Amino acid sequence: MLKVIRCIISVAFIFATSVFSVMSQVSEGGFPLEINTFKSANRQAIQLPVVAKSVIAQAIDQNNNTEAGLKPFKFAIPINVNLNPENSGQWFTGNGGYNIWRLTLSSENAKSLNLIFDDFKLSKGARLFIYNEKENHYLGAFTSANNKGGGKFAVSPVRGEEITIQYEVPVRLGTPNDFEIVRVNHDFIGILKSDRRPLGRPAGDCNVDVNCAIGDDYTTLKNAVCRLIVDGDELCSGTLVNNTAEDGKPYILSAAHCYDRWEYAQTTVYVFNYESPYCAPLDGDPSHSVSGAVMLARHDSLDFALAEMSLIPPPEYRPYYAGWNHSGDLPDSTVSIHHPYGDVKKIAFDDDPPVKSNFGTNSQYIKNAFLNIKAWDDGVTEIGSSGGGLFNTKGELVGTLTGGVAACGSPFNDYFASLAVYWDYRSDTTKQVKHWLDPLNLGVSNLSGRQYYDGENLCKAFTNLDDDDEHALVQLTTGGNFSGYWGGTNSVGIDEVVERFSIPGNESLMGVSFGIGKLELAGFPKSKISVKVYHGDKLPESLIYSKTVALDNLVEDAMNYIAFDQDIQPNGPFFVGFDMSDVQGQDTVVIYQSLRNAAKENHFYYKLNGDWTDFNSNDAGSMVNVMELVACNYDDSINDMPVVDTPAYVRVFPNPTQSELTIESDQEITVETISVFNLLGQEVNVPLLSVHDYQVKLNMAGNTPGIYVVRFNYNDSFVTRKFSLVPY
Repeated sequence: MLKVIRCIISVAFIFATSVFSVMSQVSEGGFPLEINTFKSANRQAIQLPVVAKSVIAQAIDQNNNTEAGLKPFKFAIPINVNLNPENSGQWFTGNGGYNIWRLTLSSENAKSLNLIFDDFKLSKGARLFIYNEKENHYLGAFTSANNKGGGKFAVSPVRGEEITIQYEVPVRLGTPNDFEIVRVNHDFIGILKSDRRPLGRPAGDCNVDVNCAIGDDYTTLKNAVCRLIVDGDELCSGTLVNNTAEDGKPYILSAAHCYDRWEYAQTTVYVFNYESPYCAPLDGDPSHSVSGAVMLARHDSLDFALAEMSLIPPPEYRPYYAGWNHSGDLPDSTVSIHHPYGDVKKIAFDDDPPVKSNFGTNSQYIKNAFLNIKAWDDGVTEIGSSGGGLFNTKGELVGTLTGGVAACGSPFNDYFASLAVYWDYRSDTTKQVKHWLDPLNLGVSNLSGRQYYDGENLCKAFTNLDDDDEHALVQLTTGGNFSGYWGGTNSVGIDEVVERFSIPGNESLMGVSFGIGKLELAGFPKSKISVKVYHGDKLPESLIYSKTVALDNLVEDAMNYIAFDQDIQPNGPFFVGFDMSDVQGQDTVVIYQSLRNAAKENHFYYKLNGDWTDFNSNDAGSMVNVMELVACNYDDSINDMPVVDTPAYVRVFPNPTQSELTIESDQEITVETISVFNLLGQEVNVPLLSVHDYQVKLNMAGNTPGIYVVRFNYNDSFVTRKFSLVPY
């Protein structure tokens, strides 16, 4: 008999991976081209000046200094540079129709590196990638769609002490000088998980994960809260807020002291959905980010800052626009949602009304312009929480965190800048929020929050984990001997593990995160897993999707996100997991699981000697995998338009394609309804090659390689299909 041994592992950390490890800001997707050149021309990294230990010590002292009471979190040291395709790096010509510029930088002992660009004006058709090959961590492709009016551009951190910039330009455009790198930020804390570096400073143990049951009333509101990476070296928190025009403008409200300069909004990265998938110390996926914003209003003495992000977060970011209340009435109780130490999203509760108060003894701050939380009843705020919102029980924002001395072990005296005061304290529209949040001049004292995406664009993260679960490596034994793991590599013949999901609506699956608890590579670079999705009711039945992922692109003790590169629309219950048949030799891969008692629902199924088995059937209890699934169109009761049942036949091919794309359907295709969008949500111009009633051919040639979505009418509604455009 197969038996279970439970071995609890305390912490897992998350980052996103696909075929490579990709933590992507809003970009076109894809991967850098291989450069055809002699080995002698291979790059050597430019060594940046060593960051002195005394400089790092000073920054750490700044973080630990509670005298000022402010709560931003310094994690990186800026290194000023002046690098561009004209004065540095190397151009390579004749690579698949592209000229390629490449530059590699190295900063000794950096935990991660991020870049600030100026004069950023990418040419149409060009692609920019930022990556570290050694860490298998890639960002991009960034294209002309990422150009900003102010010419600034910031990228998310890339793991490790080395970073490569690769710019791919169509040959016809020559070798343009389209940007300048003005700053490299050296992470001395370690805000990203890697196989060798745990997260540098997680939040204190007294913090409450936002997805714990105690926060169930705020499961929608939490999607308004984001982590701010300000100018590449400081972490704060912010809130996406609604306005009376209800036009979906992406306004982020935070603290003035988070932006030392007005223009820092342009070089801030706004990270959404960075949270644990359940109530446990699991780090979250930081891949959902938007680079850059325009500062609209800011006031030092009232400590608020309102910025408008450079683009509206796309549907898979699941953005919620929080409501607000500036009446000045003190709520009976409050909550704050924030990112302490830049860690995953947390929630704090105060069961008593806040008190109008001064902040500190510094005359810089307006008197009685703050709300004092005397004591937190659950949770707390810490450095990195600055700018986080304070909400009443209706989920309306009433303040933004300035600072205080509250911390684990002493949850007393935090101070939030009062929205009621800074609403229109100054008449200057650049020093108030009324002008921006009440553009219709309705004079209302409060406004409800709103979710602007609906129907097929309404997305949500799903997991079968709950508060009682504990993630672990669950061992498998035969005859009392260790035989591997239920959730991974073993010697008994289990070669596939899956999780059963049942989601209401006509859902479309976007991707899945696996909590990889153990990963050991013995030098077999060809080892891989195949991510699979099955139709099925009681057991997996028909395979509807498969994607191969190289094992050396995964990270141990981390959630690994794999994005699906085509539309997956299961009908009824379905199963998601991975096949280990191609794991070679002594290589090991194991997913975290939570072993439950038999009375709880089982979600874990495995394939042994070709047959699928329900884990619960072996009398060992029940099991759930550490997995999180992102799906859209999950509840047809809130659609504005009719939702199509799973079409009997809709297909796009070839996928991936280099130019020509064919759409086939069992229903007549109305050509006028066909639209193609890139991942930024922008419609692209696609000529028709041929048109028949049930088949249409499109010409994608000339568009930037990456992932696209084609949409068209089907039975008075719409269907969408995702496809990849690859270089010639």
